[in-house]
This record gives sequence, structure tokens and C-alpha cells, in this order.
Amino acid sequence: MAVPGPTPRDRLTRLAGCAHVELAETALLLAALDRPGPVDGALAALDRMAAVLTAETANGQAEALAAALGGFRLDEQDDDNSANLFWMLDHHRGTPEALGLLWLEVARRAGWNAEALTFPGCLLVRLEDDSGQRVIVDPAVGGPILAPWQLRAQLKAMAGLAAELEPSLFAPLSNRDILLRLQNEVKLRALRSGRVAQAVAIVEAMLLFAPEQAGLWREAGMMHMRLDDLPAAIAALEQFVARSGNSPARRRTQALLQEIRARMI
Repeated sequence: MAVPGPTPRDRLTRLAGCAHVELAETALLLAALDRPGPVDGALAALDRMAAVLTAETANGQAEALAAALGGFRLDEQDDDNSANLFWMLDHHRGTPEALGLLWLEVARRAGWNAEALTFPGCLLVRLEDDSGQRVIVDPAVGGPILAPWQLRAQLKAMAGLAAELEPSLFAPLSNRDILLRLQNEVKLRALRSGRVAQAVAIVEAMLLFAPEQAGLWREAGMMHMRLDDLPAAIAALEQFVARSGNSPARRRTQALLQEIRARMI
């Protein structure tokens, strides 16, 4: 009898101590928690998309990506599955973050220098050619190259009229941060619909590969409280206290833990 291989959950847990995580593979493992699919087959599909790309300048790279991935569109039907990479590859629709991840991964598999930016809102991708020329594209709307005035307008629409462009907005995101941003979008959608149990499951999936994110432990604890699962709330909040560097938040959480334990007596 063949020994079963590691589950997606097992593989995600093994990433907890890794400094670097593979972007597409980890996104597919997260997707497999809800929608099992062939991870290797999906990675091969991404390789096929990248294989047709040829361009030397950053402008040319943006145009080539737009042509190769033009069949992928923003999901305007608000489907709950649209952040799931398996679903997006099947249906050619996705959330802004999922589309950004797709563009980024295909560009990198083509051997190009590509980064996702900290910029709020949609996941923007920066392409850089060998000469150092850079362009920023928005995959959520087909990948147009964004001029500074467009970036400024987009920022003000997201963060308010007082917001201005600053260097920190153009810092690159790590692969782990991109994945957390993708999953956070799914979590917020679940919470907006009142699906707390689904939201806490999403947070706990994030914690499999990013247990150092103290704030996620507190989120999980508060959601478990809403679900009246007090033992799970205590376990998560204790992790927050152990991991957080925010002393006032730790003290507030310790007081909350005392209240929860008193309720259980």
C-alpha cells in the first residue's frame, strides 16, 4: 500500500520557519485547502504562459504580459472562489490580488525582474528591464502602464485626498506578504457576509505559514470568541501575548484572557 504524501496543510506548516516561500506553489496549497486540485499541473500551466513571453524593454514586457494574460479579467460577479488560484486558472477571472499574483508569477517564470508593491488597493506590479528602466502596471484592469499622476489619483481614491506618493508605497512585498494580502482579502469578504467560521478558518490557514504574525493570533482569538469557542479563543490569544511586541496590546489581551477564564468557571 502506498504511503500517502503530505497534505496541503502539512506542506504549509513546513513553511513556517522558512525565510523564503515560493509564491505560486504556496498560493496553490492555500487554494487546495478549499478546492483540491493538481498543484504540479497548475504550475506547469503557469510555465506554459511564461514560455511564450519575449521582450527586452520594460514597456515591451508590460505589453507582452497584457497580450498573454489578456483573457484573465477582474471578477465582477464577486464569486467567493475568485481569489482561489485553481478557480482563477479554470475560469480566467480573479480578485485584484489574485490577478496581480498571476502577472507577477508569470513574469518571474519568464526570467524577468518583477516585484509587487506595498501600494494600497490593487496589487500593482513593477517590471524592470536589464537597462534599469521600470514601469508599474495594474493587472486588475488589464495591465496598463501607470503614470505618476495616475498612481497619485489612485492613492487618493484609496487613502483620502490628503494622501501623497512616498517611497514607502513602492517598497517591494515579500512573497509571504503577498500571500497574506491575498488571504486577507478573502477573510474580509467572509466577514462582510457574516461568515465568521469561514473567516477564522482563513486566518488559521494564514498562520500555518506565517505564525510570527502576532496580529493574526489576536484576530483568530476574537473570532473564536464570537463563535463562543472559548478554549480556542484562549489558545489563540495566548499565542498573541507570547509573540506580540506591543506592550499595551499584550496587557489588554491578558486582561481579556482573565475575563474569558472567569466565564469558563
